[in-house]
Amino acid sequence: MAEAETATKTLQVTIVTPDGTAFDSQRVDMAVLATTDGEVGIMANRLPLVAALKIDQARFHIGDDTEVYAVNGGFAEFSDNLLTIVAPSAEDSRDIDVHRAEAARLRAEKRAQAAQTADDRKRAEVALARAINRINTSKLK
Repeated sequence: MAEAETATKTLQVTIVTPDGTAFDSQRVDMAVLATTDGEVGIMANRLPLVAALKIDQARFHIGDDTEVYAVNGGFAEFSDNLLTIVAPSAEDSRDIDVHRAEAARLRAEKRAQAAQTADDRKRAEVALARAINRINTSKLK
């Protein structure tokens, strides 16, 4: 009983990309991630987890606020109330340039239509998914 009363109620979350740390907070109440196996919610004192991430949004509930990031794949590791997300890129919804994302979407659509090999088509589809993810995430400011 005493252990439950002293248990931590928040977790530390860090998003790391090749460009550096995109997000870092020690007071997240709950993180919601889109994994390749489905959506998962992570709260303090949860069992350890390692999961591959989809190109989708990551949401971090901090008190009454929610921080939303466009995360472009990667993986998440959680243990000892520390969630680390390693991703090729991640962008705060408030920082997304919608015009640039829309231009990337149009370029990716054209590349997908013009693709002559399966590899070219797959690359274009991934670029399209990233652009759509950024556009959708920007709407959640």
